[in-house]
Amino acid sequence: MITESPVRRPGVVTLVTAALGQSADLLHAEFRLARVELSEKLAALRSGLVIMAIGAILLIVALGMLLQALVSGLIAAGVSPPAAILLVAGVTAVIGLTLFLMGQKRLEPTSLTPDRTIDSLSADSRMVKETLS
Repeated sequence: MITESPVRRPGVVTLVTAALGQSADLLHAEFRLARVELSEKLAALRSGLVIMAIGAILLIVALGMLLQALVSGLIAAGVSPPAAILLVAGVTAVIGLTLFLMGQKRLEPTSLTPDRTIDSLSADSRMVKETLS
């Protein structure tokens, strides 16, 4: 007669230890993900700041050079000095403002939020709660 050997089920301590070990591994993975995502967001932040700085520099340079050269050219073409100054300053301001606003849009808080990490942490939190309950 063949006797069946009893099936050994893991004890509570073993299960809790395994769950805690997996939770620690999961936490390490989440920190790695957060680090990668934050460096991506910092790169986007740096890019936005560079564009804003370039826009500001171009605005200053353009104001100086265009106000001198274009105003002189418009005056030579017969435009009154005040009208020439307003025309050149207006066009330069529109270009500079456009560049500035493009850079500012890249710095919006919604584009800098680590969405993937937050979603992943929420899912992991639910899984750990389900595992421990």
